[in-house]
Amino acid sequence: MIRPEAIKVVAWDFDGVLNRNIEDGIFAWSRNFEADLGLSLESFSGFLFQGRFQQAMVGEACLVEMVGEWAGSNGAAGRENEILDYWFTRDALHDPAVLLMVETLRQRGVSNVMATNNEVHRTAFIESTMGFADHMDRIFAAGRMRVAKPDPGYFRHIEQSLGVAGEEVLLVDDMEENVKAARQLGWQAFHFTEGAHEALTAALKL
Repeated sequence: MIRPEAIKVVAWDFDGVLNRNIEDGIFAWSRNFEADLGLSLESFSGFLFQGRFQQAMVGEACLVEMVGEWAGSNGAAGRENEILDYWFTRDALHDPAVLLMVETLRQRGVSNVMATNNEVHRTAFIESTMGFADHMDRIFAAGRMRVAKPDPGYFRHIEQSLGVAGEEVLLVDDMEENVKAARQLGWQAFHFTEGAHEALTAALKL
């Protein structure tokens, strides 16, 4: 049960919440990857997302270098920046309805922060190119923090940085494991699924 009167900060997940880039479990960037770039999606995804990306996520490896390594082995040497630009741009699909909630909360004096598991390069794109620095009071990203949800250290870092208690923060996230982890640490949390806009609006009494 969410207690909106106790909320001082709403911590918004990015992909799947602030950004509507996932449909039926498929990321928008991947839909036309092969047709647009002439490269194998299966090879690219298999190389990147079976362990390697997790290192970049928490700042232990460089995503640009990883993509460059794959590109060099798959007939696309020197195209790593093109590939990343395609990925980031095709996946830039902010949700106007969620941003309206953000602005309404801001007008009520509630702080809004981003709590994402993105690595540093995409975080910079989200912050600057997509303009989320203008919508969020702070952006907390796994790549910068060097820890990712659902690790308890992720949530504690946010609490300490903002000087708030867990019960004063509401996490809005599309991953159930992150929601459960937040609740175990005393946070309020809302599991945001497709079409949950009205339920979240009602829970926040907006």
